[in-house]
Amino acid sequence: MKLTSFAKQQPRSAIDLLKTQHEQVKTLFKRIEKARTRSAKTKYFAELAANLVAHDAIEREIFYPACEKAMGMIDLLGEALVEHGVVEFSLYQADRAQKDKDFPFKCQVLSEIVEHHVKEEEEDFFPKVEKALGKERLVELGAQMAERFERAKSTDYHPALQSNLKQVLAGTLKPSKPSKPSKPSSRSSRKPAVLPTSKRRKAA
Repeated sequence: MKLTSFAKQQPRSAIDLLKTQHEQVKTLFKRIEKARTRSAKTKYFAELAANLVAHDAIEREIFYPACEKAMGMIDLLGEALVEHGVVEFSLYQADRAQKDKDFPFKCQVLSEIVEHHVKEEEEDFFPKVEKALGKERLVELGAQMAERFERAKSTDYHPALQSNLKQVLAGTLKPSKPSKPSKPSSRSSRKPAVLPTSKRRKAA
């Protein structure tokens, strides 16, 4: 049985949306733990992974940048970004271990990491965000985040998870933006300023 779509619940604000997602993720962890068969565990895990990857997208792409703009890179925000990387790494390990004996252990570790992250966000970070951004801005962000979450959930989570993991291993704190293709300008710009290596050797 699939959990209710987050976007259809029409959260009043970005924080309402995130708290609702936290509860849904907690429920999925419990379902994985209580499932009696491997197939049931992996079924719930697939839904969990899709939710976590989509949740990561809306926080790192929309919510956290808005928080940084209003509050600066405060300690709680920096820690939250680092913790997202730890969650992504742990999620990747659990995803790869779905057919292994240690799959339940890796799910449990992932659960504990997510629980710690959620507790700090809800108890320490969110109250500061509410004061800094205000209700109107949070409602505006909530609509953007709900729409982005549904788009992320509609695609396979594996490519996004692998991309996130590469950024984490590279030490990137924030998600990298795709580079824009360069546009040809004047005639002179198409001529190389320095000869390619092969041509320089012939000239020599």
